Amino acid sequence: MSTEKREAQLSIRIDPTLKEAAQNVAKDMGMDLSAAVNMFLVKMVKDHALPFTSASLPAETLKALKEAKNSEVLTKYRTPEAMWKDLVV
Repeated sequence: MSTEKREAQLSIRIDPTLKEAAQNVAKDMGMDLSAAVNMFLVKMVKDHALPFTSASLPAETLKALKEAKNSEVLTKYRTPEAMWKDLVV
């Protein structure tokens, strides 16, 4: 059995200015851009989601997502009727 690590190459098109800026950030963090992209992909696969929240979502949606992660602040209801009574003002 071979223990040789196989690698695949990924080719993407990005703005040259963005690439340079990302390379600079990665370098400041002590890695190259390839390592940073690999970290991104590993996290995405592990969580089965993007490793960040898109800022393009509506503010109300972002707030709801944040609240859902902090279930202590969510109102809990014993019955659907109690929920509807609270929601209908």
